[in-house]
Amino acid sequence: MKTIICAILSTTFWVTAFTQTLPVPPRSSNALSGSAFVNLIWSMPRDQREEQIYSQVISGNIPEFMRQLNTITANANIGGSNYTVKYFVIPEYLAIGSDSDYFLTPMSPIVAQRICNALNCTMPTKKMVDQIYTTAICKLRPQPIPPSGAMTTVPVFAQHNDSVMSIRLPLLPQYPFGSLVGGTKKDVIISNRIYQNLQPNVPKPVVIYGWHQLNGTPIQPVYNGHDETYADYSHGIRLVLDSVLVNDSPMTFAQLLADPALCVLVSDEGTILKPYYTLAGTFTPSPKSLGVLWNSSSSLKIIVQPLSGTTFKAFYGKNGITFTDSTSEFTDNIIVNNLADDSIYYFKLRALSGLGYSDFSEVLAASVSGSAPGVLIVNGFDRSSAGNTYNFVRQHGSAFKNNGYDFSSSTNDAVIEGIVSLNNYFIVDFILGEESTADETFSDAEQELVKSYLKNGGRLFVSGAEIAWDLDNKGSSSDKYFINNYLKSKYINDAPNGQSGVFYQAEPVPNGIFDGIGTISFDNGTHGTFNVRYPDVIAGVNGGIECLKYSNLTNQFAAVCFQGIYPGGSAIGKSICVGIPFETIYPEEKRNIFMEKVISFFNSPVNVSEDFQSVPTSFKLYQNYPNPFNPSTTISYEIPSLVNGDSKAGGFVTLKVYDVLGNEITTLVNEYQKPGYHTVKFNASSLSSGIYFYSLQTGNKTLNNKMILMK
Repeated sequence: MKTIICAILSTTFWVTAFTQTLPVPPRSSNALSGSAFVNLIWSMPRDQREEQIYSQVISGNIPEFMRQLNTITANANIGGSNYTVKYFVIPEYLAIGSDSDYFLTPMSPIVAQRICNALNCTMPTKKMVDQIYTTAICKLRPQPIPPSGAMTTVPVFAQHNDSVMSIRLPLLPQYPFGSLVGGTKKDVIISNRIYQNLQPNVPKPVVIYGWHQLNGTPIQPVYNGHDETYADYSHGIRLVLDSVLVNDSPMTFAQLLADPALCVLVSDEGTILKPYYTLAGTFTPSPKSLGVLWNSSSSLKIIVQPLSGTTFKAFYGKNGITFTDSTSEFTDNIIVNNLADDSIYYFKLRALSGLGYSDFSEVLAASVSGSAPGVLIVNGFDRSSAGNTYNFVRQHGSAFKNNGYDFSSSTNDAVIEGIVSLNNYFIVDFILGEESTADETFSDAEQELVKSYLKNGGRLFVSGAEIAWDLDNKGSSSDKYFINNYLKSKYINDAPNGQSGVFYQAEPVPNGIFDGIGTISFDNGTHGTFNVRYPDVIAGVNGGIECLKYSNLTNQFAAVCFQGIYPGGSAIGKSICVGIPFETIYPEEKRNIFMEKVISFFNSPVNVSEDFQSVPTSFKLYQNYPNPFNPSTTISYEIPSLVNGDSKAGGFVTLKVYDVLGNEITTLVNEYQKPGYHTVKFNASSLSSGIYFYSLQTGNKTLNNKMILMK
């Protein structure tokens, strides 16, 4: 018969006023208590026990007080400037059960890492363990048990849990649940010693540290002599939310620990480029084909390519770093309601199958607005390279929003697989970062979709440091045809002047589309994104016009723009290809101005060329955008030459709006117009919600389309 003393109480004490919460589901009313869980795993083999630990935590079977995170604050002077770091930790070591009956649960770093991956958390560094102990208001005397062969078994786990509870519970009136507690366990930590300075015969270790005595001295120095499957009674897991504030600017721990200067805030071993334990074996793959799309003035729609036996869960927030809310599980799409109008929300997904949770997907976003957006941001930066945080939709989306344009976003996989269509959007922005030959900037399938989009009058903005290198310098004949004829660019050099890591500024070509923007700077690795050591040098071809050049160099161009009919096209399209990743331009104000110039070019009237090939060859009325709309929308149409052989010969054009009963509402156009691409704004602020029709007529030809006003 086993005697188990977990935290069994009749009175609950609480500390309130926290800033962050752990993203776990609510605890089920029939969840196991700590005592019952100990009984369940008492004689289980290690692997089976660890699966039970994972399942219990992920299902939400942890104490209520453990969901509320404590803030750890530390300061440092770095290069003559003062920095403050804030991060958020669970108040005690990870436990299973309820407030009145919980069990502090030792586990291997493998299951701990899986839990971290599922909950958007990490484990602390050695320096963070010291910071947490210093901050703890409830410091308990360590309760060691003499070493034995049984110290890795549940009976000894339970014995140690009882010892800790015997000194913790009497202090509840003074230090209630939620108080930060230290001194009860050794920490499993993240460290370079997971992968370096390894012990003989321990190629994949667990790294432990801490168990501070009341005088502040840790019993356990940093040690990596146990295998990654090892866990004894003294090991504890302190979950840390993977969102850290440095001078109030959000970062992930991976970003912070990779920064050679700022890493000293939380690390005393320099940069830690792999702040995690590598998970081996077969696990659920992370979602690749997904989108975050507009749905209404208070909701967004998450779509994902369904997978057999797999459900998905979305985590979301408003800054792209901290994800404070989550959805229920879903199989292919879900509507997220009660969102604030005129706001951007960022999402990342996890998949769940019988193999457990996957890693997080890349981050996507959309803005909530009263009408469907005309902009789609496509993240095609899949390359696992230094600095790729998979959330550069933050820089792209905020720049569109700052310029008054709402947006949806998707992965390039979602575009390829057809769950998101480029043709539903006026502007498409491809994020390609440093995507290169190994991962393909544009696959054959993507090329065909982009060709179709441009041939039908789309507006394409694409930026990345390796586009021309991949497609033109290293590409196939079809790759070269695509970049030369649809991006209107050709490869010149892999870096300005053939020198990597030297030139980090560009400026507009006089009288070009970026005229007046001044000098732009892009990241050398110290401005929050990644080091653009190899920005492409490109030149215009087949009508492409150079519009941005690298500073202090002659004829070294960074961007090419084009407007006109693309090969096989029937409508005037526009494109801008930039050899500098847009997200690396800084500061934010300069990015916003740059995007303003992009949008202005895409919206500018198309000059009718003397060349008859630039004149539309057919009469065409486009779907208004946005649609549905409130209160304004844009209607676009094309007028061909009406006299054979004369590219200037147009005709009299009318564009009228009708209600569903056929009553004329207004006349938008009633004049002679030259051939070309035309747009007109329609403001329906005085009209009621409903379906309306717009009718374009010239000569004996009439075209009609439907639009929806949604207030």
